[in-house]
Order: sequence, then C-alpha cells, then structure tokens
Amino acid sequence: MTSIAEVRPIKNSDVPEILELGEELFDTSVFPYSMWSLSAIAKHLDQQPEACHVAEAGTLKVGFVLASMPFFDRKDWGYVEWIALRPDFRGRALATELGDASLRALYRSGANRVVADIDASNRESKLLARSMGFTELTTVTLFAGPSLDWVKSPERGEKVLSGEA
Repeated sequence: MTSIAEVRPIKNSDVPEILELGEELFDTSVFPYSMWSLSAIAKHLDQQPEACHVAEAGTLKVGFVLASMPFFDRKDWGYVEWIALRPDFRGRALATELGDASLRALYRSGANRVVADIDASNRESKLLARSMGFTELTTVTLFAGPSLDWVKSPERGEKVLSGEA
C-alpha cells in the first residue's frame, strides 16, 4: 500500500466506477481497434481476475490496471491492455504499483513475456513501461482500407476479385 492509495484486486462491485473512470480518461480514437466498454473490463476479469487491480484512496477509485493471458495465439504471453490513473494521482509511483501487481500475477500464472501497446505520442505511458523494464520491440502503423463507397465508385468500375468468382 502506498501512502496515497491502496492497490488491491478488483471486485465485481468496483466495475461501475472503473467503467466511468475509463470513460473519463481514455481516448480510444488513438486505437480504433480497442474499445473501452463493460465487455473490455469483463474480458480481463473473466480471463485473469488476479491480474486486474484497482487503486483506491478512501472510497474513491483513482486508478486501475486490466491485464490477462493469453495474448492472441501466444498462450504464454500476458497483455496489459488498460492502465489508468486520475491526473492528480500521477507522478507518485502509483501507476508503477498497479503495473507491478499485475505483472506479478501474470508471471505467477506462467507468462514468459508480457506486452502492452502504447501510442507513440503517449509519453507518460512509455516512461512508465520503460521504468518497469519493458523495451520497445516494434512500431506498428495501422492502415485502414477505403470505404465501400470508394470500391463502388464509377471511376473504379465493378471488378470481380478472383476469390469472389
């Protein structure tokens, strides 16, 4: 426990406040493939509840981390997908304490590696990850295909793809 908040496993009764806190803090437009929702929380709590923690100052939820295994087809990899902290609680090692609790749970469950995807412009999260021993493995650029209107535009013509014939 830090002097400013207690870090503990998430309970079902915490979920409404965690959902609300995430709605306040996350800009999901950065990762359009990752949507903040009740099912995002439930996924991690269903898969690996011991890797999900909340930070609480009195009765106020001030932060949380949601992580689980597996990471796609890598059954031996853990994934820290969501970590959030109210701005007035940042810079006090509380995010490190949340991350540490989650990492310990993932490694105890058999993870050989733990990964996180962080937006390149998110300086605070990158600093946190590096301070916890994470290293940048790769940078991914998300490409989005054209809209259906582009495909059906007259100047494109209607072409049958070989797989559609």
